[in-house]
Parts: sequence; structure tokens; C-alpha cells
Amino acid sequence: MFYKDLDFRKELVRNFIRNNPKATHKEIKKKLHTKVDKVYKGKMAEAFKDAGIQPPRTFERKTKDEKRLILIDYVRKNQKAGGHIIRKDTKINFFTLFKTTEEMFEAAGIYYPRKEFRDLRNKEIELKKKQIIEVVRNDPLLSIDKIGRQLKTHPYSLFKNAEEIYNLAEIPFIEGGAKRRINKQNQVIDYIKQNTLATQREINMACKTHVQLIFKNGIFEAYQKAEVSFPFERLKVHGSAIKSIGEESRIFEKEIAEKLSGYGKVDRLVKTKRGFADVILERNKRKAVIEIKNYKAHEISISQVKQLNRYLEDINTDLGFLICLKKPKKDNFLMECNKIFIILESELTKIPYIMDL
Repeated sequence: MFYKDLDFRKELVRNFIRNNPKATHKEIKKKLHTKVDKVYKGKMAEAFKDAGIQPPRTFERKTKDEKRLILIDYVRKNQKAGGHIIRKDTKINFFTLFKTTEEMFEAAGIYYPRKEFRDLRNKEIELKKKQIIEVVRNDPLLSIDKIGRQLKTHPYSLFKNAEEIYNLAEIPFIEGGAKRRINKQNQVIDYIKQNTLATQREINMACKTHVQLIFKNGIFEAYQKAEVSFPFERLKVHGSAIKSIGEESRIFEKEIAEKLSGYGKVDRLVKTKRGFADVILERNKRKAVIEIKNYKAHEISISQVKQLNRYLEDINTDLGFLICLKKPKKDNFLMECNKIFIILESELTKIPYIMDL
């Protein structure tokens, strides 16, 4: 809104200032749609005087010399004040007048107390740096996070990066992934030394790793680095056991296949693009891929479910069964359009029922 009557506009400004003693020219312009310098020649200073209100701040600009004198006087009276407090109390950014806080104190003829603090701080930083370098030199595989927790500091606040620390320690740089691999290798080696007949499965479970991935030559390299002779005798016993287990599996598969033949046409060991399916059962023009697992020690894994799903994709059917001795808690899976069921030998009658749905 535009007011032609100057006196009326002045009255609006006066009333606004009386109700808002800390008002700024921006607030007056926003609320009253009036520029103070168009109403009062003396601008905000005259407006506050006209309203009879003590201004919350000075509206007169000080020269650089005046600002310097204010700062010097303040420093002489408050010799322990820091830069933040000085700026807050004087409302002056002293860096536009002095290069440093120390220079301002020197201009006031006052000893700068923070110099000692700064020197002490620099000494503490150098000490922390030396401690970090020494820790890395003693244990190059220690992670930067663990170093920080150990010394209660953050190395990256003192160094550009981890590589700089290793260069100053005069040792080859080891990146994070390599550290984790070497640490895990050391864990496996220690385990083998304490368990000289350990199998790959036992090592993987105990150390929560995959020996075949962290050692180039797998378990043989792990035993070699542990300076323990690999128990080849165990392989002979294990090989005999494998033959026995293999024979049991073949008998089990044959028995299951014979039972399944009562439900429809059975084809055994059918070659697919990605392997051999144990059984394909055809009933009422519908096909189902069936895998038979004679596992006694452990349950069906998700990898075996995925393998069966690949067979379903190869044969272009949507129904699969895993027959086993020990059924997991989750015994059915829907993988996109394919359905997979895990059943026990005693539940074979479910197969024709499901196929006829």
C-alpha cells in the first residue's frame, strides 16, 4: 500500500518502533511497505529519535581508526578474552583491521597469552603424530579406526590419509582390503597350528571365512604357511568314506525313483544346460524336476534350492521338489514364477497331489 501523506507514514513508523524497540529497516519495509530513508532524512537514527526510543544499536559508521581504538581499549580491559568473545562484545570483526589476534594484542601493548597455549597444542599434536606412526610401525595391520580408539584421537585430523602415515613410518602401505585379508589369513594359520587335523569346512566355520578365497592355493597353502604337514592320511580315510556315502546316495536315489514311477513317467539323470537333474517326473502332461539329497548331517541349503530353480528354467517348467532326510524350517519357495517344495521321503504322496492342482 502506498501512502501520500508523509505525516501519516511517519506516525506508522513511530508506532511500529515503539511497539518493536529492536526493529530493523528491513522489518519496517516488510510490515509497513515503507522505506525509512524516504520518510526520514536522518534514516533510522532520526526515526528512533522521533519515536522517543533509545536505539538498540548505533546507526553511525565508525572509521577504521575509531574501531582500532575500541578494540585496543577492550583488550587492555579484558586481557584473557579470546577472539570470539572480542568480536561478540565489540561487534567488530578485528580481522579487517589486524592480521591476527596476536597483532591486536601487541598493538594494545598486552602479552598474547594464547601463544603459549598454541605452542603447547602444537607439541601435543606432534606427540600424537609420533604415537600414531609408532603404532603403525609396530603393527602395520592395525586398522585406522582401531588406532584412533587406542590413542583416543582421529588420525585423519592429523594426517591427509593413511598412506601418509605409512610413508612417515617408512614401511610399505597396506590398503584396508589387504589388511583384512592378511588378518584373516593369520587367524586361519593360528587355528591350524592348534588344530592340525582341521578340515576346510571346520576352518571356515571356526574362522568365519572361506579358505579357498583368502589363500591362492586354498587349504594346502594355509597348512604350508602354518608350517604344519597337511594330513593326507585323512584324505584317504575321507576318500573311503566318500565312496561309501556315494554308494548309499545312489541306492537312495534309485529307491525314490522307483517309488516316483508309480505317479507318472520317470526320467533319471537328465542333462540340462547347467547340469544333470536327478529325476524329471511327467504326470498328466505336466513336468516336475526332482532333486534327491541323502544328507544326514546337515539340511538343504539355499544354494541347492537355486540350483534346482536353474534346472526348472533350463527345462522350461515351473514346479520342482527337493527330497531329503532332514527338512529345514522353510520348506517351500516361490522364485519368480517357479514353485519349489522340500519334502521328506515319507511325504512322497504330496507330489502327485501338488502336480494335479
